[in-house]
Amino acid sequence: MRFIASIFAALAAVISLPAAAQDWYYAESDHFRVYSEGGAEAARDMAVKLERLDQAMRLFTGVPLDTGAISQVAKPTLFQFGETKDIGELAGQNGVAGFFIPRAGNSVAFVPLKADTKKRRSRGIGTREGYEFYDYQIDPQKVLFHEYSHYFMFQHKPAAYPPWYIEGLAELFGTMRLTENGFAVGDPPEHRMASLAYVDVDLDEIFLKDDRTARSIRYPYYAHGWLLSSYLTFAPERAGQLAKFLTSINQGMKTREAAEDAFGDLKQLERELNKYRNERARGMSAEFSDSFDPQVELRALKADEVARMKPFIRSVAGVTPKTAKKVLGETQELEQRYPDSVAVMRTALEAEFDAGNYNEAGDIARKLLDTDQALDAHLYLAKIAMKYAEEDPNWLTTAREEFLNANNIEPHEPNALAGYYLTYRLSGEEPPEDALIALETAYSYAPFDQNIRILLAHLLLLENRDASAMNVLAPVIYQPHGGKYAEKIRDLIESTSEGNRQPLIDELAPSLKPKDD
Repeated sequence: MRFIASIFAALAAVISLPAAAQDWYYAESDHFRVYSEGGAEAARDMAVKLERLDQAMRLFTGVPLDTGAISQVAKPTLFQFGETKDIGELAGQNGVAGFFIPRAGNSVAFVPLKADTKKRRSRGIGTREGYEFYDYQIDPQKVLFHEYSHYFMFQHKPAAYPPWYIEGLAELFGTMRLTENGFAVGDPPEHRMASLAYVDVDLDEIFLKDDRTARSIRYPYYAHGWLLSSYLTFAPERAGQLAKFLTSINQGMKTREAAEDAFGDLKQLERELNKYRNERARGMSAEFSDSFDPQVELRALKADEVARMKPFIRSVAGVTPKTAKKVLGETQELEQRYPDSVAVMRTALEAEFDAGNYNEAGDIARKLLDTDQALDAHLYLAKIAMKYAEEDPNWLTTAREEFLNANNIEPHEPNALAGYYLTYRLSGEEPPEDALIALETAYSYAPFDQNIRILLAHLLLLENRDASAMNVLAPVIYQPHGGKYAEKIRDLIESTSEGNRQPLIDELAPSLKPKDD
C-alpha cells in the first residue's frame, strides 16, 4: 500500500506540472530575446534567424553593422508558441499568422510554433468572377519578417514614407530567403498572387494627390507596393529614382509632383509595371562576412516561469478590461502556488496595474525593488504615481523620482527619460535643460514609438521649430493604418502651414487624463 501510495503521489506531481514544461526555453542574442515552446533548438534557431535578418537588412539598406550587444531594453522579445489560430486569438483577429508591436523599452513579437495547414477558399480582392482558387497560406516567418521591417525602418531611418512604400518594402523583406551563408531578396509574395495577377497597376490610385493615408481600402497596396518597390529597386534603368522620390517628399514636395519629377512619365512607368507583373521577379543576393557568427545563450525555463507564460504573454500583448480581469485571476492563483517567485510577481504586477488595482500593484512593485526586476518595479511605481496624479497633481513629484530611479538603473530606458520630461510639462513647470535633453534622448532610442514622437513634436512647436516638428510628425500622418487620428493631425498641419499653429499645439499637448476623441 505504501508503494502504491508513493506511485500515486509521484503521478500527481507529474500531472500538476504545466503542459510541456520541459519544452519552454529562453534564448538571448546580441539584439533579440526569444521565448519558445519548441525546446532548445527552436529557441536558438529563432534567435539566430532574427540576428541574420537584422544583419541582412543592415547590409541591404546601408545601416551600419552593429557588432556588439545592445541594451536589454532595446532588444525586441519574440514569443513562439502554439499554432496560427492561437496567434490570431491573441491578436483578436482570425487569420493573423504573427504580429509585432513596436514599443519603447518593450517591443514584442508573436509567432506560432506550428502553422495551420488548412487552406482557405478566397473570393477577395484580385479574384475574377467565376474563378475559385485556394490562397497560399501565409508563412508565419514572412509575417514576422514583414513586421520587423517596419520596426527596423523607423528605428534606423525614420522619415516620411508613403503607404505603398511602407508596405511594399515590408513585403520585399517579408519574402527574404536566408541562405546558408547569406540572404536573397526579391522573391514575389505568393500570398499576394491574386492581386498581382488580376489587378492592373493604377499609378493615379497609388500616387493620390494627398498620399498621406491609404484611403482606398480595396486597392492592393501590399501587392502593388511590392511590385513598385521591387521594380524601382532592381531595374537598372530606374537606378536612383526611388531615392530621389523619397528625398523630395521629405523636403515637402507633394507626392504626385515628386513622383513625376523622379520617375518621369507615370503612364510609361505604369506600362512597365504591368509588363513586370508577368515577368520573372528581379532581386539580389549577398553573403555575410566570415566574422558574422551570432552567439546565443540558452536556458530552460523553471516551473514557475513556465506556469506564468500564458498570462505573461496575454499581458505583454495587451489586454482589454475583460481580459485584464481574466489575466488577474490567473496570476492570483499562481501567486498562491509560487509565493516566492520573482517571475510570477512580475506578471502579477502588470496584471494588477492593468486591472486598475494600483495599491496592490504598488505593493508588489516594492517587493521587487531588491530583485533583478527593480527596473520594471520603479517604472511601475512611476506609472502608478501618474495614475494617482490624475486626481492629485502632487503625485507627479513621486513619479519624477521613480523615473529618475529607473534611469539610474538603466540609462537607455526611453520611458524613464520621456516620463521625467513629462512630469514637468504636466505639472505646468518649465522643464529644465536636462529634461529637454532626456526627451530628445528618448526619441533617439525609440523613434518608432508614437507617444514619444508626438511629445517631441509638441516641444518643437513650443520652441517655434516648426520644420523640425513636421519632420517628426511625418511618419504619424503617413502610416497606412493611422486611421482618423492621422487624418486629424494631417488636417491640423495644413492649418498650421496657413499660420494657425495653436490648434495643432493644443492637440499634441500632453494631459493627465485621456483626451476625448
